[in-house]
Amino acid sequence: MALFGIVGAGLMGHGIAVALARAGHHTRLHDPDPVVLGDLHDRVGKALELTGTPEPARAAVLDLISATSDLDSALRQADVVVEAVPERMAVKHEVMASVEAVVPAHVPIWSNTSVLSITGIGAGMRHPERLVGVHWWNPPHLIPLVEIAPGDATNTRLVHEAEELILSLGKTAVRLHRDVPGFIGNRLQFALVREALHLLDEGVCDAQTLDTVVRASFGLRLAAVGPMENADYIGLDLTRSILANLAPHLSTATESFPALDKLLTDGHRGRATRQGLLTWTDHRDIDVAGRLVDGIRRNLAATEAAVR
Repeated sequence: MALFGIVGAGLMGHGIAVALARAGHHTRLHDPDPVVLGDLHDRVGKALELTGTPEPARAAVLDLISATSDLDSALRQADVVVEAVPERMAVKHEVMASVEAVVPAHVPIWSNTSVLSITGIGAGMRHPERLVGVHWWNPPHLIPLVEIAPGDATNTRLVHEAEELILSLGKTAVRLHRDVPGFIGNRLQFALVREALHLLDEGVCDAQTLDTVVRASFGLRLAAVGPMENADYIGLDLTRSILANLAPHLSTATESFPALDKLLTDGHRGRATRQGLLTWTDHRDIDVAGRLVDGIRRNLAATEAAVR
């Protein structure tokens, strides 16, 4: 069993700790925010409940998770360091410098970035060869996929070791051949978001209609049949014909997103401000959170049943 030092105890950090501790690994979380550390025990308990961990086993998992506001204490003797801090390159560079001042040069560092270049993060390091992109999906204690990617300087051996360890957790690991911002999943996910915003800007429909179309059509299919398999299934000739007719009309925007930008200019940031692309009533956030977890668990159960 390994000792993991996790920098960042927020949304992703605590879930990664749960996934690792459930497999028997010791985890020490660091966060400078006392509020984040203050409710960590409750958040970990809730995560264990969602994973279906039996009550008697939860105490054993909790014993493997500790937290501290002192970075040196969190990372001392760590076999692997996991970085799970906000997605800003300057913050990543600052954290990496602090980590490298504490841990020996041979200790691997996993970055949980979901959008930034691993090579770019490594550019601020003294030893970029030990940096591996290991992107967990939210919530990491429930979603099986973990994407693993090297930076330009990453030691290939550490990429293989990361993949083996992730697989040992019972997770689904995919390894990218090279570093690309956004890995695979977020590039696909936000290509869909970009096109949805384009349809809003073009006045084709409203935001609620977009969600209805996705949830009531191809969204039902995606968990069972991926886009490449579906392309083969319907025929590559048909796929090619659809693309030839449709691709010229799809968004290629890289900087201007009028519908989104106007909302932000008006101070509407979504759930946090109760208004965004949709209106957030008193109970909508609770409803969405519940549907997210229920949908993930339902799809996982169906997938496991199909495998059996």
